[in-house]
Order: sequence, then C-alpha cells, then structure tokens
Amino acid sequence: MQGRQPNPVFSDEYQLLREILVEARQAAGVSQRRLGARIGKTASHVCMIETGQRRIDTLEFYKVARSVGVEPVALFERLSARLDGLAKAGEV
Repeated sequence: MQGRQPNPVFSDEYQLLREILVEARQAAGVSQRRLGARIGKTASHVCMIETGQRRIDTLEFYKVARSVGVEPVALFERLSARLDGLAKAGEV
C-alpha cells in the first residue's frame, strides 16, 4: 500500500501559478473583492486561491485573466516561462 501523495496545491509549480495570478491582479489594480465579483465568486474564494488553500481550474484561470485585462494565453505563457526556469534549476 502506497502512502498518500502530497497535495499538488502546495507544490513549487502551484506557487508559481499563484504568484502569476496575484501579480496580474495587482498590476491591474483590482482588489480580491472586485475580482471575485467579476468572476462570480467571493473575495474569500479569490483569497483561498491566492494563498494556496484552493486550486484553480482552467475556466477560472481564463476568467481571472480576462477580468484583469490579460489574455489568458499570455498569462499562461508567463507561467510556462517560469516553470521552464524552475525545471532548468532542477527543482521540478
């Protein structure tokens, strides 16, 4: 019997995703409350995503990007570049 796998929401990769999302929101000058309203969620929901207490799915990622005025593909490219850097550093 194998042990439980660590929760991926606490991985280095997810940390990079959270950083990208927070940076995009802050650069747009959007509060967690306003972002929550824009995506049909509460400020608490946004906070839980940003602090790693909750995972974000693909559709939420899309809505968040659009709601802060960033093309979802561009935001994903930022994430991809940071993940590539993490992989090159041997941390993935």
